Amino acid sequence: MRIQRYSGLVGLAGVLFFVGLTRVDAQAPPGSDAWLPAGDEEDAAARGLKSIYVPDGLTSEQAVEQVMRTSPNVQRTRTLLLDAKGGALQAMSGLVPRLELSGRATKLSPVQTAGITGGDSGQIDDLVNMVQDPAAQQLWRGLTSFQFPSLTAQYATNASLIYSFTGSLAEALPAYRAAKKNKKAAEQQIEAELNNVAFDARQAYYEFARAKAGVGVAESAVDAAESQRKETAAMVSAGAAARVDLMRVEAQLEAANVALARAKLGFQVSQRALQALMHTDVVPTLGEDLSEPVTDIPSETEEELKERAFRDRPDLRALYTYIEATRHQLKSANGGRVPDLLVRGSAQYSNPNLRVVPQQERFEGTWEVSAVIRWAPNDTIEAHGRSKQFQAELQRAYADVISLGDAIRVEVAQGYHGVLAANAAMKSARLGLNAAEEGYRVKREQLQAGIVNTTDLLQAQTDLIRAQVDVVDSAVGLRVAKAQLLRAVGMRP
Repeated sequence: MRIQRYSGLVGLAGVLFFVGLTRVDAQAPPGSDAWLPAGDEEDAAARGLKSIYVPDGLTSEQAVEQVMRTSPNVQRTRTLLLDAKGGALQAMSGLVPRLELSGRATKLSPVQTAGITGGDSGQIDDLVNMVQDPAAQQLWRGLTSFQFPSLTAQYATNASLIYSFTGSLAEALPAYRAAKKNKKAAEQQIEAELNNVAFDARQAYYEFARAKAGVGVAESAVDAAESQRKETAAMVSAGAAARVDLMRVEAQLEAANVALARAKLGFQVSQRALQALMHTDVVPTLGEDLSEPVTDIPSETEEELKERAFRDRPDLRALYTYIEATRHQLKSANGGRVPDLLVRGSAQYSNPNLRVVPQQERFEGTWEVSAVIRWAPNDTIEAHGRSKQFQAELQRAYADVISLGDAIRVEVAQGYHGVLAANAAMKSARLGLNAAEEGYRVKREQLQAGIVNTTDLLQAQTDLIRAQVDVVDSAVGLRVAKAQLLRAVGMRP
């Protein structure tokens, strides 16, 4: 999320070109004391930045922790880890023998069954009558009249254990390895998303700080403009100034009020943006002292930072891990093109058991073991199609690595030179504020001595406002540049 900068306050000095920050008799305007010389060792920039600090207020670290804890983007990225775990579980099931248990009740259609003997029944009876032994004759008559039963219902339970060498070794094993890599890639993506969210949080926090300081400067300018209006009105009444001077000051007072309204708008927007990221309705206060020095900035050269980024960036490492996972998926797809070799064992307990002859209406148990080799052209074509898809995924991943590498080079350069520029801006802003304060003091004394006119003093006051805004911008800019550099090299901003 990019937070829009409301930089209208940077041009506040131009709006207040003719507005006085103090009365002509050298009295400071209300609210501007923090920016004026205090006679101690602390420079004006530090005093001014401390003036917007609220003890026990919200710090940037607290804001980052809250945003990372509640960010929906992080929560959404965490689902990738769940996907990877599910894929690993599915692939693992293919590595072990497949156990199938079933039970069924079947209604069978009646069929015409045969007996033990066949042929002409008359001839069979004649042969039986030729037997002299009555007992034997009776036995043969029973055998010739016997019919096998026709059972019309079957109840069976079956247990089968199947192990596919091709499916386990050529397909499931590479798929399991791919799932493990996907799990690692998901963890790296979560880390990368946390870095992005932390950067967004810090950027939003410091934009809030910038806007807060801007409102303070604008309010000080309005108070000063009102003081100048009263002073000019008194001079007009005394005949020491023309009526047009008062009209000019009144117009600039209205301009200052407009600038204050815009500054408050920017503050409200930045405050709402920070609250939205933190998912809270609590109004934040600035609990970080911007006058404190910024520490823990990476001190390596630009080339060393690039090497560090290419080694440590979690999004780049996630992409390389994803490529490894896709290669395993490609092996799994290619394994589906070969014939399937499997062994199978099963046991059946059924009534009637069809392997028992003649059929009997009772439960019987049987078993079987077999080795099978099978091949289906449709499966080969399907596996070839999946192989083509994974090849395309690999090509896209390779292109993504190049694109991300180019982006990392740019981000590292932006962060590195951004820190250098921000440090220079901070030093320049502090010197500029000290110079503006001294210039304002000299012009004020010269005005009292009658050497310069009011316009010269107003110009010095305008320079002082611009210097105040520059100090705030440089303090915020250095912290944002540090966060940008940390994210660029793969560290938590």
